[in-house]
Amino acid sequence: MPTSQTAQGVDRTLLRTYLSDHLTGATGMLHRLEHMRDSYQDLPIHDEVAQLTQDVREERSRLAEVIETLGLTRSRPKEALARAGEVAGRLKLNGRLFSRSPLSPVLELELLQSGVSGKSGLWRTLGTHAGHLGLDATEFEHLERQALEQVETIVRCHRALVGPAFRQG
Repeated sequence: MPTSQTAQGVDRTLLRTYLSDHLTGATGMLHRLEHMRDSYQDLPIHDEVAQLTQDVREERSRLAEVIETLGLTRSRPKEALARAGEVAGRLKLNGRLFSRSPLSPVLELELLQSGVSGKSGLWRTLGTHAGHLGLDATEFEHLERQALEQVETIVRCHRALVGPAFRQG
């Protein structure tokens, strides 16, 4: 009879939920970054956003591989909802009807900062349990460091935009 336990007592049901929820978040974050990359070509943060988009795409792909390697299933409905939620989030006008509000990229960067901070916890968790799961802990330590560097990049981008966003004219 199948058990919900993996090696060393890690609960497969909890692990599946945890990894699936992070994959859902990565899906929403990737779509938001792609929108930002395409919409903010005129902003001084464009190159950083383009690099973050590439990083998140690769990390999301790696997470999907981990889920598959562990023989877990993905929650495709949650991923679809993340995509729909991200698109719906763009409908917020931030006080402007026909032009982009200077608040839009500021708020999006703040949202991304939260997501990337959460992602660092994912990699730390996988690093902690890597030995029990037959995975390489050093890979996840590297990914955690990369996520922390991404937070620093997002903070720099935020600083570049937040001052001008609140100035008149």
